[in-house]
Amino acid sequence: MTPQALKEFRAGLPDCELAVYADLGSRTVLGADGALRYPQEYLDALCLGAAMLFETAVAADDPADHVFVLGPTGSRGFFRNPDAPNEALCCICRPDADAARLIRAAHAVLRGEGAGDE
Repeated sequence: MTPQALKEFRAGLPDCELAVYADLGSRTVLGADGALRYPQEYLDALCLGAAMLFETAVAADDPADHVFVLGPTGSRGFFRNPDAPNEALCCICRPDADAARLIRAAHAVLRGEGAGDE
């Protein structure tokens, strides 16, 4: 995912405060776009969390292509790239984020259908 696509994706989702594209295998942040500037340690921890979530999901017969976690202080969405399963889009959103919209937009951008298209 290009930095521009990541920026456009996040800009199209007002609930999304941070979007990170990560390599799950090497646990490396490939790109990030946020409303605020986040320290590298925070981005690395988000990447590690995504890798651990998807590693756990591999044990299932039908591994998850996304995980969405809701909490009182925010929500987190993790979306595996279907064309590059070692890569994932990680999103930090407001607590009242429209989960269905985020999931549709993330799947669309990962399929190459445009940043934030639904």
